[in-house]
Amino acid sequence: MKLSLQSKIAFLFLALALPFSMIAKAEAPAEKKQYNVLFIAADDLNIDINAFGNNKVNTPNIDRLAQRGVVFNHAYCQAPLCGPSRASLMTGYYPDKTGVFDLGPRFRDALPDAVTLAQMYKNNGYYTFRTGKIFHAGVPGDIGQPGHDDPASWTMTYNPIGRDKTDEYLLNADNPMLGTYLAIDCEDNEMTDAISANVAVSILRQRTGNQEVTAYGRFGGGRVNPQPFFMAVGFYRPHVPYVAPQKYFDMYPWEDIELPENPENDWDNKPHAAAWTLPLNAGASEEQQKKAIQAYYASISFVDTQVGKLLDALDEFGLSENTIIVFWSDHGYHLGEHGQWQKQTLFERAAKLPLIISVPGYSKGEKTDAVAQMVDVYPTLAELSGFEAPDDLVGKSLVPVLENPKVNWENAAYTIQARTLNPRAREGQSKYSFNPMLASDNPTIFGRSVRVQRYRYTEWDEGKLGVELYDYEKDPKEFVNLATDPKYKDMVEELSEKLHGFYK
Repeated sequence: MKLSLQSKIAFLFLALALPFSMIAKAEAPAEKKQYNVLFIAADDLNIDINAFGNNKVNTPNIDRLAQRGVVFNHAYCQAPLCGPSRASLMTGYYPDKTGVFDLGPRFRDALPDAVTLAQMYKNNGYYTFRTGKIFHAGVPGDIGQPGHDDPASWTMTYNPIGRDKTDEYLLNADNPMLGTYLAIDCEDNEMTDAISANVAVSILRQRTGNQEVTAYGRFGGGRVNPQPFFMAVGFYRPHVPYVAPQKYFDMYPWEDIELPENPENDWDNKPHAAAWTLPLNAGASEEQQKKAIQAYYASISFVDTQVGKLLDALDEFGLSENTIIVFWSDHGYHLGEHGQWQKQTLFERAAKLPLIISVPGYSKGEKTDAVAQMVDVYPTLAELSGFEAPDDLVGKSLVPVLENPKVNWENAAYTIQARTLNPRAREGQSKYSFNPMLASDNPTIFGRSVRVQRYRYTEWDEGKLGVELYDYEKDPKEFVNLATDPKYKDMVEELSEKLHGFYK
Protein backbone atom coordinates (compact mmCIF):
# COMPACT_ATOMS: atom_id res chain seq x y z
CA MET A 1 0.00 0.00 0.00
CA LYS A 2 1.35 3.36 -1.01
CA LEU A 3 1.21 6.04 1.73
CA SER A 4 0.32 9.67 1.04
CA LEU A 5 2.71 12.45 2.04
CA GLN A 6 0.44 13.38 4.93
CA SER A 7 0.36 9.77 6.17
CA LYS A 8 4.15 9.52 5.99
CA ILE A 9 4.54 12.69 8.07
CA ALA A 10 1.99 11.42 10.65
CA PHE A 11 3.74 8.05 10.86
CA LEU A 12 7.15 9.74 11.33
CA PHE A 13 5.76 12.00 14.08
CA LEU A 14 4.25 8.97 15.87
CA ALA A 15 7.54 7.06 15.67
CA LEU A 16 9.47 9.98 17.13
CA ALA A 17 6.90 10.61 19.88
CA LEU A 18 6.55 6.98 20.98
CA PRO A 19 9.84 6.71 22.92
CA PHE A 20 9.04 9.90 24.79
CA SER A 21 5.56 8.69 25.71
CA MET A 22 7.05 5.41 26.93
CA ILE A 23 9.57 7.32 29.06
CA ALA A 24 6.82 9.51 30.47
CA LYS A 25 4.74 6.43 31.28
CA ALA A 26 7.71 4.75 33.01
CA GLU A 27 8.29 7.82 35.17
CA ALA A 28 4.62 8.35 35.99
CA PRO A 29 4.49 6.63 39.41
CA ALA A 30 5.69 9.51 41.56
CA GLU A 31 7.92 8.50 44.43
CA LYS A 32 6.17 8.86 47.78
CA LYS A 33 7.55 11.86 49.63
CA GLN A 34 9.36 10.88 52.81
CA TYR A 35 8.10 11.99 56.19
CA ASN A 36 10.17 14.41 58.21
CA VAL A 37 10.23 13.78 61.97
CA LEU A 38 10.07 16.38 64.75
CA PHE A 39 11.01 14.58 67.97
CA ILE A 40 10.23 16.73 71.02
CA ALA A 41 11.28 15.71 74.53
CA ALA A 42 10.44 17.36 77.84
CA ASP A 43 12.56 16.35 80.83
CA ASP A 44 10.79 14.88 83.90
CA LEU A 45 7.36 15.93 82.62
CA ASN A 46 4.44 14.09 84.19
CA ILE A 47 0.82 14.02 82.98
CA ASP A 48 -0.15 17.27 84.73
CA ILE A 49 -1.19 18.85 81.45
CA ASN A 50 -4.62 19.55 80.02
CA ALA A 51 -4.41 16.94 77.26
CA PHE A 52 -4.07 14.29 79.97
CA GLY A 53 -6.79 15.59 82.23
CA ASN A 54 -5.25 18.32 84.41
CA ASN A 55 -6.94 21.53 83.26
CA LYS A 56 -5.31 23.56 86.05
CA VAL A 57 -2.00 23.63 84.17
CA ASN A 58 -1.83 26.01 81.22
CA THR A 59 -0.55 24.16 78.12
CA PRO A 60 -2.34 25.57 75.05
CA ASN A 61 0.35 24.50 72.59
CA ILE A 62 0.52 20.90 73.74
CA ASP A 63 -3.29 21.03 73.45
CA ARG A 64 -2.84 22.13 69.81
CA LEU A 65 -0.52 19.19 69.22
CA ALA A 66 -3.05 16.82 70.81
CA GLN A 67 -5.60 17.99 68.23
CA ARG A 68 -3.18 17.03 65.46
CA GLY A 69 -2.59 13.48 66.63
CA VAL A 70 -3.24 10.71 69.15
CA VAL A 71 -2.86 11.12 72.92
CA PHE A 72 -1.69 7.93 74.63
CA ASN A 73 -3.39 7.85 78.02
CA HIS A 74 -1.38 4.81 79.10
CA ALA A 75 2.23 5.21 77.98
CA TYR A 76 4.99 4.01 80.33
CA CYS A 77 8.75 4.36 80.67
CA GLN A 78 11.17 1.45 81.01
CA ALA A 79 12.79 3.10 84.04
CA PRO A 80 11.74 6.16 86.12
CA LEU A 81 15.17 7.75 85.78
CA CYS A 82 16.60 9.78 82.88
CA GLY A 83 19.64 7.69 81.89
CA PRO A 84 18.10 4.22 81.62
CA SER A 85 14.80 5.51 80.23
CA ARG A 86 16.38 7.44 77.38
CA ALA A 87 18.80 4.64 76.56
CA SER A 88 15.84 2.26 76.18
CA LEU A 89 13.80 4.63 74.06
CA MET A 90 16.65 5.43 71.68
CA THR A 91 17.89 1.84 71.28
CA GLY A 92 14.56 -0.01 71.48
CA TYR A 93 15.83 -2.38 74.19
CA TYR A 94 14.99 -2.92 77.86
CA PRO A 95 17.51 -1.82 80.51
CA ASP A 96 18.41 -5.49 81.06
CA LYS A 97 20.01 -5.39 77.59
CA THR A 98 21.35 -1.82 77.47
CA GLY A 99 23.04 -2.34 80.84
CA VAL A 100 21.93 1.17 81.89
CA PHE A 101 20.17 1.17 85.27
CA ASP A 102 21.55 4.42 86.71
CA LEU A 103 23.09 7.69 85.51
CA GLY A 104 26.63 6.39 85.08
CA PRO A 105 26.91 3.88 82.21
CA ARG A 106 26.39 4.53 78.53
CA PHE A 107 24.51 2.07 76.38
CA ARG A 108 27.44 1.61 73.96
CA ASP A 109 29.47 0.09 76.80
CA ALA A 110 27.18 -2.97 76.49
CA LEU A 111 25.97 -2.48 72.90
CA PRO A 112 28.79 -0.93 70.84
CA ASP A 113 27.10 -1.81 67.54
CA ALA A 114 23.55 -0.76 68.40
CA VAL A 115 21.72 1.30 65.77
CA THR A 116 19.81 4.05 67.56
CA LEU A 117 16.47 5.43 66.44
CA ALA A 118 18.11 8.61 65.13
CA GLN A 119 20.92 6.61 63.56
CA MET A 120 18.37 4.56 61.60
CA TYR A 121 17.21 7.80 59.98
CA LYS A 122 20.76 8.99 59.40
CA ASN A 123 21.63 5.67 57.73
CA ASN A 124 18.64 6.18 55.42
CA GLY A 125 19.84 9.53 54.14
CA TYR A 126 18.19 11.87 56.64
CA TYR A 127 19.69 15.00 58.11
CA THR A 128 19.62 14.26 61.86
CA PHE A 129 19.86 17.17 64.25
CA ARG A 130 19.81 17.33 68.04
CA THR A 131 19.55 20.36 70.27
CA GLY A 132 19.35 20.04 74.05
CA LYS A 133 18.78 16.81 75.97
CA ILE A 134 17.85 13.60 74.12
CA PHE A 135 20.27 11.06 75.56
CA HIS A 136 21.07 11.51 79.25
CA ALA A 137 22.62 14.76 80.40
CA GLY A 138 22.88 16.02 83.96
CA VAL A 139 20.68 18.99 84.85
CA PRO A 140 21.90 21.60 85.49
CA GLY A 141 25.49 20.31 85.37
CA ASP A 142 25.56 19.33 81.68
CA ILE A 143 23.58 22.28 80.31
CA GLY A 144 25.77 23.68 77.54
CA GLN A 145 27.59 20.33 77.28
CA PRO A 146 26.81 17.13 75.30
CA GLY A 147 26.41 14.93 78.39
CA HIS A 148 25.99 11.26 77.40
CA ASP A 149 25.21 12.10 73.81
CA ASP A 150 25.79 9.59 70.99
CA PRO A 151 27.76 11.21 68.13
CA ALA A 152 26.96 8.35 65.74
CA SER A 153 23.28 9.36 65.83
CA TRP A 154 23.56 12.90 64.51
CA THR A 155 24.56 14.92 61.49
CA MET A 156 24.76 18.02 63.68
CA THR A 157 24.19 18.92 67.34
CA TYR A 158 23.80 22.06 69.41
CA ASN A 159 24.19 22.47 73.17
CA PRO A 160 22.33 25.61 74.30
CA ILE A 161 23.01 27.48 77.53
CA GLY A 162 20.98 30.30 79.05
CA ARG A 163 20.31 32.19 82.25
CA ASP A 164 18.72 29.23 83.99
CA LYS A 165 22.28 27.82 84.04
CA THR A 166 24.31 30.98 84.55
CA ASP A 167 22.02 32.27 87.32
CA GLU A 168 21.66 29.00 89.21
CA TYR A 169 23.59 30.44 92.18
CA LEU A 170 20.33 32.30 92.98
CA LEU A 171 18.28 29.12 93.42
CA ASN A 172 15.81 28.84 96.29
CA ALA A 173 16.42 25.68 98.33
CA ASP A 174 13.65 25.60 100.95
CA ASN A 175 13.68 21.79 100.81
CA PRO A 176 16.03 20.33 98.18
CA MET A 177 14.29 16.93 98.17
CA LEU A 178 11.23 18.67 96.70
CA GLY A 179 13.38 20.49 94.14
CA THR A 180 15.10 23.86 94.10
CA TYR A 181 13.50 26.65 92.09
CA LEU A 182 13.95 30.16 90.72
CA ALA A 183 11.69 32.75 89.09
CA ILE A 184 13.86 34.91 86.83
CA ASP A 185 12.99 38.42 85.72
CA CYS A 186 13.94 37.90 82.09
CA GLU A 187 12.62 37.28 78.59
CA ASP A 188 11.92 33.74 77.40
CA ASN A 189 14.69 33.95 74.81
CA GLU A 190 17.33 34.28 77.52
CA MET A 191 16.54 30.75 78.74
CA THR A 192 18.22 27.53 77.57
CA ASP A 193 15.07 25.83 76.25
CA ALA A 194 13.97 28.94 74.36
CA ILE A 195 17.39 29.11 72.72
CA SER A 196 16.95 25.45 71.69
CA ALA A 197 13.56 26.17 70.14
CA ASN A 198 14.90 29.27 68.35
CA VAL A 199 17.86 27.36 66.89
CA ALA A 200 15.53 24.57 65.70
CA VAL A 201 13.25 27.13 64.03
CA SER A 202 16.25 28.81 62.38
CA ILE A 203 17.39 25.50 60.90
CA LEU A 204 13.88 24.75 59.60
CA ARG A 205 13.74 28.23 58.08
CA GLN A 206 17.10 27.78 56.39
CA ARG A 207 16.39 24.29 55.04
CA THR A 208 13.05 25.34 53.54
CA GLY A 209 14.48 28.37 51.76
CA ASN A 210 12.71 30.86 54.03
CA GLN A 211 15.84 32.49 55.39
CA GLU A 212 16.01 36.11 54.31
CA VAL A 213 18.66 37.46 56.66
CA THR A 214 22.09 36.00 57.44
CA ALA A 215 25.19 37.28 59.19
CA TYR A 216 26.12 38.82 55.87
CA GLY A 217 22.90 40.76 55.45
CA ARG A 218 19.74 40.21 53.43
CA PHE A 219 19.77 37.97 50.40
CA GLY A 220 16.08 37.35 49.68
CA GLY A 221 15.62 33.68 50.37
CA GLY A 222 17.72 30.56 50.16
CA ARG A 223 17.82 27.17 48.50
CA VAL A 224 15.28 24.56 49.55
CA ASN A 225 17.06 21.48 50.87
CA PRO A 226 15.23 18.35 49.65
CA GLN A 227 16.91 16.08 52.22
CA PRO A 228 14.34 14.91 54.81
CA PHE A 229 15.14 15.57 58.46
CA PHE A 230 14.89 13.95 61.87
CA MET A 231 14.98 16.90 64.27
CA ALA A 232 15.25 16.13 68.00
CA VAL A 233 14.55 19.04 70.33
CA GLY A 234 15.20 18.11 73.95
CA PHE A 235 13.97 20.58 76.57
CA TYR A 236 15.62 20.52 80.01
CA ARG A 237 12.51 21.59 81.89
CA PRO A 238 10.53 20.95 83.99
CA HIS A 239 13.46 18.98 85.50
CA VAL A 240 14.88 20.42 88.71
CA PRO A 241 15.88 23.09 89.33
CA TYR A 242 12.45 24.47 88.37
CA VAL A 243 13.47 27.68 86.59
CA ALA A 244 11.26 29.90 84.45
CA PRO A 245 10.61 33.60 83.83
CA GLN A 246 8.56 35.25 86.57
CA LYS A 247 5.43 35.56 84.41
CA TYR A 248 5.00 31.78 84.41
CA PHE A 249 5.15 31.62 88.20
CA ASP A 250 2.49 34.34 88.29
CA MET A 251 0.08 31.96 86.49
CA TYR A 252 -0.04 29.73 89.58
CA PRO A 253 -0.39 31.56 92.93
CA TRP A 254 1.03 29.06 95.39
CA GLU A 255 -1.81 29.69 97.86
CA ASP A 256 -4.25 28.21 95.30
CA ILE A 257 -2.28 25.00 94.74
CA GLU A 258 -4.04 21.83 95.92
CA LEU A 259 -1.95 19.06 97.47
CA PRO A 260 -2.67 15.42 96.60
CA GLU A 261 -4.80 13.24 98.83
CA ASN A 262 -2.76 10.95 101.08
CA PRO A 263 -4.55 8.82 103.72
CA GLU A 264 -2.71 8.42 107.02
CA ASN A 265 -2.59 4.64 106.62
CA ASP A 266 -1.41 4.74 102.99
CA TRP A 267 1.92 3.06 103.79
CA ASP A 268 0.52 0.41 106.11
CA ASN A 269 0.16 -1.95 103.12
CA LYS A 270 3.21 -0.99 101.04
CA PRO A 271 6.81 -2.28 101.26
CA HIS A 272 9.59 0.03 102.41
CA ALA A 273 11.48 -0.63 99.16
CA ALA A 274 8.65 1.04 97.21
CA ALA A 275 9.46 4.44 98.73
CA TRP A 276 12.03 6.91 97.50
CA THR A 277 11.15 9.97 99.62
CA LEU A 278 11.48 9.25 103.33
CA PRO A 279 10.43 10.76 105.60
CA LEU A 280 7.25 11.30 103.60
CA ASN A 281 7.21 14.64 101.79
CA ALA A 282 10.81 15.01 103.03
CA GLY A 283 9.37 16.62 106.15
CA ALA A 284 8.35 19.69 104.12
CA SER A 285 5.65 22.09 105.24
CA GLU A 286 2.49 22.52 103.15
CA GLU A 287 3.75 25.93 102.01
CA GLN A 288 7.04 24.43 100.82
CA GLN A 289 5.17 21.70 98.95
CA LYS A 290 2.85 24.20 97.27
CA LYS A 291 5.73 26.44 96.21
CA ALA A 292 7.55 23.47 94.69
CA ILE A 293 4.42 22.52 92.71
CA GLN A 294 3.97 26.15 91.64
CA ALA A 295 7.53 26.17 90.28
CA TYR A 296 7.05 22.84 88.50
CA TYR A 297 3.85 24.04 86.83
CA ALA A 298 5.55 27.30 85.83
CA SER A 299 8.31 25.29 84.16
CA ILE A 300 5.74 23.21 82.26
CA SER A 301 4.01 26.31 80.90
CA PHE A 302 7.36 27.76 79.86
CA VAL A 303 8.17 24.57 77.92
CA ASP A 304 4.70 24.66 76.37
CA THR A 305 5.45 28.09 74.90
CA GLN A 306 8.59 26.68 73.26
CA VAL A 307 6.58 23.80 71.79
CA GLY A 308 4.33 26.44 70.26
CA LYS A 309 7.28 27.97 68.41
CA LEU A 310 8.03 24.63 66.79
CA LEU A 311 4.42 24.04 65.73
CA ASP A 312 4.20 27.57 64.32
CA ALA A 313 7.37 26.99 62.31
CA LEU A 314 6.04 23.78 60.77
CA ASP A 315 2.90 25.63 59.68
CA GLU A 316 4.73 28.72 58.43
CA PHE A 317 7.27 26.78 56.36
CA GLY A 318 4.75 24.35 54.84
CA LEU A 319 6.06 21.30 56.71
CA SER A 320 2.99 20.28 58.72
CA GLU A 321 1.50 18.02 56.05
CA ASN A 322 4.63 15.90 55.77
CA THR A 323 6.09 15.84 59.28
CA ILE A 324 5.55 13.26 62.00
CA ILE A 325 5.60 14.81 65.46
CA VAL A 326 6.42 12.77 68.55
CA PHE A 327 6.09 14.51 71.91
CA TRP A 328 7.37 12.57 74.91
CA SER A 329 8.93 12.67 78.35
CA ASP A 330 11.44 10.23 79.81
CA HIS A 331 9.17 9.26 82.74
CA GLY A 332 6.55 10.62 85.11
CA TYR A 333 7.04 12.65 88.26
CA HIS A 334 5.76 12.74 91.83
CA LEU A 335 4.42 15.93 93.39
CA GLY A 336 3.52 14.48 96.78
CA GLU A 337 1.46 11.41 95.80
CA HIS A 338 2.06 8.79 98.54
CA GLY A 339 4.30 11.43 100.12
CA GLN A 340 6.80 10.93 97.25
CA TRP A 341 8.64 13.54 95.22
CA GLN A 342 10.40 13.48 91.88
CA LYS A 343 10.96 9.97 90.45
CA GLN A 344 12.56 6.55 91.11
CA THR A 345 9.40 4.77 92.27
CA LEU A 346 7.26 2.19 90.50
CA PHE A 347 3.97 3.90 91.24
CA GLU A 348 1.81 5.10 88.37
CA ARG A 349 2.83 8.75 88.74
CA ALA A 350 6.50 7.95 88.12
CA ALA A 351 6.06 5.28 85.45
CA LYS A 352 3.37 6.97 83.33
CA LEU A 353 4.39 9.75 80.95
CA PRO A 354 2.84 11.98 78.29
CA LEU A 355 3.10 10.61 74.76
CA ILE A 356 1.49 12.27 71.74
CA ILE A 357 2.10 11.09 68.18
CA SER A 358 0.90 13.10 65.18
CA VAL A 359 1.14 11.58 61.70
CA PRO A 360 -0.26 13.29 58.58
CA GLY A 361 -3.18 11.27 57.25
CA TYR A 362 -3.71 9.31 60.46
CA SER A 363 -6.07 9.88 63.41
CA LYS A 364 -6.37 13.42 64.75
CA GLY A 365 -7.72 14.77 68.02
CA GLU A 366 -8.13 11.26 69.43
CA LYS A 367 -7.20 9.62 72.73
CA THR A 368 -6.39 5.97 73.23
CA ASP A 369 -6.33 3.72 76.28
CA ALA A 370 -4.00 1.25 74.57
CA VAL A 371 -1.05 0.39 76.82
CA ALA A 372 2.21 1.59 75.25
CA GLN A 373 5.86 1.36 76.26
CA MET A 374 8.50 3.82 75.16
CA VAL A 375 10.39 1.02 73.40
CA ASP A 376 7.36 0.95 71.06
CA VAL A 377 8.30 4.32 69.57
CA TYR A 378 11.28 2.97 67.58
CA PRO A 379 9.39 0.26 65.64
CA THR A 380 6.46 2.64 65.17
CA LEU A 381 8.59 5.28 63.43
CA ALA A 382 10.41 2.62 61.43
CA GLU A 383 7.11 1.31 60.04
CA LEU A 384 5.74 4.78 59.30
CA SER A 385 8.93 5.73 57.45
CA GLY A 386 9.23 2.42 55.58
CA PHE A 387 12.58 1.52 57.15
CA GLU A 388 13.88 -1.85 58.25
CA ALA A 389 14.52 -1.66 61.99
CA PRO A 390 16.84 -4.07 63.85
CA ASP A 391 15.00 -7.38 64.12
CA ASP A 392 15.66 -7.79 67.85
CA LEU A 393 13.79 -4.68 69.04
CA VAL A 394 11.52 -5.52 71.98
CA GLY A 395 8.81 -2.96 71.25
CA LYS A 396 5.64 -3.26 69.23
CA SER A 397 4.66 -0.88 66.43
CA LEU A 398 1.80 1.41 67.45
CA VAL A 399 0.71 2.07 63.86
CA PRO A 400 -2.54 0.08 64.29
CA VAL A 401 -3.39 2.32 67.24
CA LEU A 402 -2.64 5.45 65.22
CA GLU A 403 -4.97 4.15 62.51
CA ASN A 404 -7.72 3.25 65.00
CA PRO A 405 -7.25 4.54 68.58
CA LYS A 406 -10.13 2.30 69.76
CA VAL A 407 -8.50 -0.89 68.44
CA ASN A 408 -8.43 -3.90 70.76
CA TRP A 409 -4.78 -3.75 71.79
CA GLU A 410 -3.13 -6.54 73.78
CA ASN A 411 0.02 -5.11 75.31
CA ALA A 412 1.83 -4.70 78.62
CA ALA A 413 4.47 -2.27 79.86
CA TYR A 414 7.60 -3.20 81.81
CA THR A 415 9.38 -0.79 84.18
CA ILE A 416 12.43 -1.35 86.37
CA GLN A 417 13.99 0.57 89.27
CA ALA A 418 17.28 -0.29 90.95
CA ARG A 419 17.82 0.27 94.67
CA THR A 420 21.34 0.48 96.16
CA LEU A 421 21.67 0.30 99.94
CA ASN A 422 22.72 3.51 101.65
CA PRO A 423 24.99 2.61 104.60
CA ARG A 424 24.67 6.17 105.97
CA ALA A 425 20.87 6.21 106.12
CA ARG A 426 19.53 7.54 109.42
CA GLU A 427 16.39 6.38 111.16
CA GLY A 428 13.29 7.50 109.28
CA GLN A 429 15.19 7.92 106.01
CA SER A 430 15.11 5.64 102.99
CA LYS A 431 17.50 2.71 103.21
CA TYR A 432 18.45 3.34 99.60
CA SER A 433 20.60 5.85 97.73
CA PHE A 434 19.54 8.30 95.05
CA ASN A 435 20.72 7.25 91.59
CA PRO A 436 21.73 3.70 92.49
CA MET A 437 25.33 3.17 91.36
CA LEU A 438 25.50 -0.47 90.34
CA ALA A 439 28.86 -2.02 91.17
CA SER A 440 30.12 -5.29 92.60
CA ASP A 441 30.73 -3.72 96.01
CA ASN A 442 27.25 -2.13 96.21
CA PRO A 443 24.38 -4.28 97.54
CA THR A 444 21.73 -3.62 94.88
CA ILE A 445 18.22 -4.97 94.41
CA PHE A 446 15.70 -4.39 91.63
CA GLY A 447 12.06 -3.49 91.63
CA ARG A 448 10.32 -4.78 88.53
CA SER A 449 6.80 -3.81 87.52
CA VAL A 450 4.34 -4.76 84.80
CA ARG A 451 1.34 -2.62 83.82
CA VAL A 452 -1.61 -4.11 81.94
CA GLN A 453 -4.92 -2.49 81.07
CA ARG A 454 -6.41 -2.67 84.57
CA TYR A 455 -3.62 -3.68 86.96
CA ARG A 456 -0.05 -2.98 87.99
CA TYR A 457 2.00 -5.74 89.59
CA THR A 458 5.40 -5.08 91.20
CA GLU A 459 8.06 -7.25 92.84
CA TRP A 460 10.92 -5.88 94.91
CA ASP A 461 13.99 -8.15 94.85
CA GLU A 462 11.87 -10.85 93.18
CA GLY A 463 9.32 -10.53 95.96
CA LYS A 464 11.69 -10.98 98.89
CA LEU A 465 11.33 -7.31 99.86
CA GLY A 466 7.67 -6.96 99.00
CA VAL A 467 5.01 -7.34 96.32
CA GLU A 468 2.36 -4.86 95.14
CA LEU A 469 -0.84 -5.21 93.12
CA TYR A 470 -3.17 -2.30 92.31
CA ASP A 471 -6.54 -2.34 90.58
CA TYR A 472 -6.90 1.00 88.80
CA GLU A 473 -10.54 0.47 87.99
CA LYS A 474 -11.40 0.39 91.71
CA ASP A 475 -8.41 2.22 93.19
CA PRO A 476 -6.87 4.73 90.73
CA LYS A 477 -4.74 6.36 93.46
CA GLU A 478 -3.12 3.09 94.59
CA PHE A 479 -4.21 3.27 98.21
CA VAL A 480 -4.92 -0.47 98.56
CA ASN A 481 -2.20 -3.04 97.87
CA LEU A 482 -4.04 -6.25 96.88
CA ALA A 483 -0.99 -8.50 96.59
CA THR A 484 -1.81 -10.51 99.73
CA ASP A 485 -5.57 -10.59 99.20
CA PRO A 486 -6.56 -14.26 98.60
CA LYS A 487 -9.20 -13.15 96.08
CA TYR A 488 -6.40 -11.90 93.81
CA LYS A 489 -4.13 -14.95 94.09
CA ASP A 490 -4.72 -16.00 90.47
CA MET A 491 -4.10 -12.47 89.20
CA VAL A 492 -0.83 -12.26 91.15
CA GLU A 493 0.35 -15.55 89.65
CA GLU A 494 -0.65 -14.52 86.13
CA LEU A 495 1.07 -11.15 86.30
CA SER A 496 4.13 -12.56 88.04
CA GLU A 497 4.61 -14.98 85.14
CA LYS A 498 4.16 -12.13 82.65
CA LEU A 499 6.64 -9.94 84.56
CA HIS A 500 9.33 -12.62 84.65
CA GLY A 501 8.82 -13.21 80.95
CA PHE A 502 10.06 -9.69 80.24
CA TYR A 503 13.58 -10.29 81.52
CA LYS A 504 14.16 -14.05 81.65
